[in-house]
Amino acid sequence: MKSILHPFCASFVLFLLSAPVFANDWGLYQIVPASAPKMVLEAVDSGKTDGTIVSINNPKDAANQKWQIIPKQPGYYALAPAHDSSLVLTAADGGTKIGTQIILQKDTDQPFQLWSIVKHDTGNYSLIPKHDPKLGLDHLGGRQAVGAKIDLWHYRANDRHLQWTIRPLAGSGITSPQQEEAASYQPPEIDPKDILPGEIKQFRFTESKIFPGTVRDVTVFVPAQYDGKKPACVYVKTDGYNPREKTLLETMIATKEIPVTVGVFVRPGDVPAPMKGTLGRRNRDFEYDGVSDNNVRFLVDELLPYVAEHYQLNLSTDGNDRCMAGGSSGGIAAFTAAWNRPDAFSRVYAASGSWVAFRGGNEFPTMVRKFEAKPIRAFLTTATHDMENCAGDWYLKDQEMDKALKFSGYDYQFRVIEGPHVAGYMDHWREAMAYLWRNWPERVQAGPSAPRAQEVLIPGEDWELVAEGFKSTRGPDCNEIGEVFFADTSANKIYKIGTDGKVSDFVTDSGQAHCLTIGPDGLIYTISEKSGKLMCYDEAGKGTLVLDDILGHSILARPDGSLYVTTNGDRPNGPGSVWLVKDGTKTKLDSGIKFATGMAYRPDRWLLSVAEGHSKWVYSYQIDDEGKLIYKEKFFHLYVADWDDDAGAESLCYSLEGRQFIATRSGIQISADDGPTQIILPVPDSSRVTGVCLGGKDGDTLYAFCGNRVWKRKIKQHAMGAFTPWTKVSGTKL
Repeated sequence: MKSILHPFCASFVLFLLSAPVFANDWGLYQIVPASAPKMVLEAVDSGKTDGTIVSINNPKDAANQKWQIIPKQPGYYALAPAHDSSLVLTAADGGTKIGTQIILQKDTDQPFQLWSIVKHDTGNYSLIPKHDPKLGLDHLGGRQAVGAKIDLWHYRANDRHLQWTIRPLAGSGITSPQQEEAASYQPPEIDPKDILPGEIKQFRFTESKIFPGTVRDVTVFVPAQYDGKKPACVYVKTDGYNPREKTLLETMIATKEIPVTVGVFVRPGDVPAPMKGTLGRRNRDFEYDGVSDNNVRFLVDELLPYVAEHYQLNLSTDGNDRCMAGGSSGGIAAFTAAWNRPDAFSRVYAASGSWVAFRGGNEFPTMVRKFEAKPIRAFLTTATHDMENCAGDWYLKDQEMDKALKFSGYDYQFRVIEGPHVAGYMDHWREAMAYLWRNWPERVQAGPSAPRAQEVLIPGEDWELVAEGFKSTRGPDCNEIGEVFFADTSANKIYKIGTDGKVSDFVTDSGQAHCLTIGPDGLIYTISEKSGKLMCYDEAGKGTLVLDDILGHSILARPDGSLYVTTNGDRPNGPGSVWLVKDGTKTKLDSGIKFATGMAYRPDRWLLSVAEGHSKWVYSYQIDDEGKLIYKEKFFHLYVADWDDDAGAESLCYSLEGRQFIATRSGIQISADDGPTQIILPVPDSSRVTGVCLGGKDGDTLYAFCGNRVWKRKIKQHAMGAFTPWTKVSGTKL
């Protein structure tokens, strides 16, 4: 025999090689007796008290038949049932006699609750209790009967009664009452005569401007119950029409499990070759596997309005009334549509979704973990023998997506199905739709987001529009009482957001100010990348020239009254540098930055961040006693969307608690103190954020400046500036 410390699937092996022994959760498993392979280990009657009997039974996909394997000590694990992870597999009373009963008891880290896992050449495993390694987990002489006793017996390596198959279930565990409801789904009975046949309409769509030159077939299903009096819900299916889905839609509309729903079955586009005898340009991978908003814009702005107008259909435009489904690349396309536009689609069925490296889909699990959770309900499946090619392993990537959705608190289901790529799509269609449309018309709600986001965000506090109609909002900062000032470069103005939330003019001729900062004395300093003037304004808005001839992009006040300025040569997009302005003179501190933009220093004042607008980096410097910069590093690693060439970092600020907020193309990115982005907060219209600032009456309002609009929301962080005292910074949790 060979004692092992590695687990039971490839992902677990990789996990243990790269992680500490003490970990939390990497999925659920069935534990199958080798000599009774049609049975599984279970907690009898789903008991949740000390002394619950453990036995074997026929598999029912129940939580009390799924087990967590939890690392406890080097080489030893606890085994807990999915229905109650506080209970673990235990040798009753720590017994060492042959026949000692195996039960569940509260986890107290006793040796008789810890098990080593021994792998055999057959691929099976034995479970050896730490308190007596001469014994092993047995199921009463190999009886293949429901209720067979589980006990301890003399350990012999070749005894199949002491061998178990440990079968990974990926993330199929039941984690919520809603998931329990879906897992136990039973279609309601209905008289076949009550199922009314709908109407099928077909056409070829050739009018796309988003995918120019493409030709695609579209099939529309109009249910018999549609009367046009109110907007009908919409079901969009990638990869075209399947008559079985028509029957399923008719059935579930009749049972009232789903609302009256118009189906739109759309093929991916092709650009036909201009001559005969050769291949056209196949657009499926481009349209489906790309993670941009191209495909959802095609659906929302072109195809669905065309269908509504062409067939005189009253279709809902509310994402809560729309579902999208597909398999493989069509599956990721469905999720991508909802991801980019949850206002357009909030319900997704994806079978064997291609979260792989065709066009950036492999980044989706990471995106789900970092972005604030979106109002999406999803039903996802994968297959045990799913596809594997140059882009990745579908089975593994689908499990990653499952774990990511769980991590960020999404409302979803995940199924592992025995079979090949896209196995079980039709078999699980009704279960998926029943789950996705549960309690409609109640709105799909966003989950709580990932743990780090929960440390920053306040439940129930969402973005609120402050004002709109600006031209180019830039370079914000707040003063000691929480008033926020910002420049509108194109309008040549400086605005103030009062502590009452109202916006007013502060300076009506700002000298083309591009950015501003507030000094420790409350004075406002501005810089212009067009005029080259560094100005100072008092509380009445009266301006004074501080320095001429510095084409500055951003400006940052220091507690000692000096200023940092970023420049980009003698033109806005030139080579970037950082300057120190002190006592009326300027000194270049560093150069060689690809478009130097915003700056911020931590509350403990010894580290300066400088954003590089044309890359994915924010530089970190140590500030020496004279204000000069040393120990330069490309330190803060920003998320860059697949369709962008850079993160577009523009403005930075810190909170008093030590969090760094960065305005980027993808929203506000919040970094850990050691560099990586942990949280991404997009604004409601998904526009680029060009300015970020904390302020407000209590200093706990986050402002996002987005060109023509300004947004705000309350968070669990607080404003800081040149006016705040030195403040200790603690390390960020991973």
